[in-house]
Amino acid sequence: MLPGVSTGAEGSSAMYVRGGNLGSNLVTLDGVPLYGGSHLLGLSSVYPEDIISSAVFRLGGFQGSESNLTASHIDLSTADGDFSHPQYAVSASNFLVGGKVSVPIVENKISFIGSLRVSPLGPQYNLARSIAGGVLDSLKNVGALVYDAFAKVKYLVNPSNELSLSVFNSMDGYRYRYCGYSDESMSWNNLILNLLHAASVGNDWTVKNRIAYNDFASRQGIVRDMSGTENNLAILSSLKELSASSTFNKTISGKTSVRMGFNSKMAWFNPGTSSTFSGNTLWTKPNSPMTDNTSRTISGNAHFQLDITDKIYDFMFSGKANINAWDSDISGKWKFRFDPEASFLLRLKIAKWLSVEGTADWTVQYYHTLEGLPLGWSMDMIVPTDGNRPPEKAEQYYAGIYSAFGKFRFTVGAYTKKMYNLVYFLDAGNLFSPSLAGWENNIKNGNGTSKGIELLFEKEGERLQWLLSYTLSKTDRTFPEVNKGLTFPSEFDRRHIFNARMSLVLKKDDRKEIGLSSFFTYQSGHWTTVAAGEYEAMTIWDTADWKLGYFSSVNNYSMPPYIRLDLGCFINFFGKHPQSLNLGIYNALNRHNPFSVTYDDRTREWKKISLLPIMPSIGYKIEF
Repeated sequence: MLPGVSTGAEGSSAMYVRGGNLGSNLVTLDGVPLYGGSHLLGLSSVYPEDIISSAVFRLGGFQGSESNLTASHIDLSTADGDFSHPQYAVSASNFLVGGKVSVPIVENKISFIGSLRVSPLGPQYNLARSIAGGVLDSLKNVGALVYDAFAKVKYLVNPSNELSLSVFNSMDGYRYRYCGYSDESMSWNNLILNLLHAASVGNDWTVKNRIAYNDFASRQGIVRDMSGTENNLAILSSLKELSASSTFNKTISGKTSVRMGFNSKMAWFNPGTSSTFSGNTLWTKPNSPMTDNTSRTISGNAHFQLDITDKIYDFMFSGKANINAWDSDISGKWKFRFDPEASFLLRLKIAKWLSVEGTADWTVQYYHTLEGLPLGWSMDMIVPTDGNRPPEKAEQYYAGIYSAFGKFRFTVGAYTKKMYNLVYFLDAGNLFSPSLAGWENNIKNGNGTSKGIELLFEKEGERLQWLLSYTLSKTDRTFPEVNKGLTFPSEFDRRHIFNARMSLVLKKDDRKEIGLSSFFTYQSGHWTTVAAGEYEAMTIWDTADWKLGYFSSVNNYSMPPYIRLDLGCFINFFGKHPQSLNLGIYNALNRHNPFSVTYDDRTREWKKISLLPIMPSIGYKIEF
């Protein structure tokens, strides 16, 4: 909904913030990166609303403790269990069914919170497609295994110390027939273990210590008949991290605070590993890998942040000294590099209702995301910085005006951004061909620019709330070894993005609340590469004529605009056991928004591929 954000393909949770790549964004759960952040191909996040106590979205003026990003950060904090009274909740929808428990283990001393959700999406999707499918829908026989589980124990050791241990696990597995030619499957899963210690040291000092383990894995598989022989191939990728951090905070006066600390991380990468497998079920384990791309990295930083809050201004400065080491060279020797980062934020309060704001950021990230097909889904490969792939860097400047009067809020601003050492994956369209075995040799480095104007107009109220946002932007890429070195538009360079959201309470009393909601989005079509023409060719072993496509440039075709309208109705019941009922229609216009195009050899024509037609939704929740 917010300006400056471009979405990925239909059904995708991918974000492209102020011209950055998909992998330029960071999502953290209690400070630990969450690499597979979506359920149901983008229809839902992997973390349930019930376990989140706060969420902060930052796309500039980054904090000192935020690292390994160049575009944005979604900072999620989980809730604690209740220390005095048990609480329970059960929820069900046609997308997810689950429940939450929050109980004291030792009253006022130890608490527990846990949640579990599973999805019945497979049968739901096939039913909806049989009713409202069209010629553009290309997925059949959809099967899904989707769940997420969270548990957290918190121990109040004494008034000055507290400990918490949490575990989060999620799984997304899908099987489908694509365009009627091949049986394909994909899956990704997260496992996070997080131990946190927080303490008050005295003299206005606080400290937070963290030790965490993170395991992210993805898999894509395909079963395709090639010349009468069934070929089964899987592409596997994994990333394991062991990290530790400490952050110290000191309040110097009522308006000044200082924060400092360090982060360290050991990571094991194994991206793009080829393997065969038998069967095409969601639970089939691949056989021994044909290739092994294991590498290790060690990264760390020391960070410092100064915050000053005054009646007429707010000021923030943060700086980081980063060290990154890798052992992926043939020599096996560790190599090191040093990269500084800095961010500024200045907000001047001209009047009670008017402020001006400016940010400047120089950021660095050591992970690269190689986007596959369909672009923007969570199984994209994550590869580390090494001698051949320097870290991605960005310079970003923003200036804007903020105004608040009564229940209205208005912001308008402009940004400019330069990006360096971006990656371009030449094999994105050949994920299941032999060429993937040499994927490391097909990563090209280049630069990018982005500039835009962002507007946000919002009204808050007890009965009527609405939000309007608009972004006018232009984003391009330049790679010396791609497109003859000529600049071309970024894949998700959507020139115009307009979003509108409304919530209206029709009736509210002591017993219930009834209301309506709606969401509308218009986005310029993203870019893709199609043949500008074709020519005839022949081979020495076949006298038949072949039609080969001629591609004039990269991203030479703009897809149709993305247009979607969602409608909803909500009823909240108050009382001893609060309940809520939500009814909705996703894509009420039943518009088939294409996310890709494919060439049909049989009909000799290009066809647009869409994913999600009109889909009804119903959700119910009760709390005890």
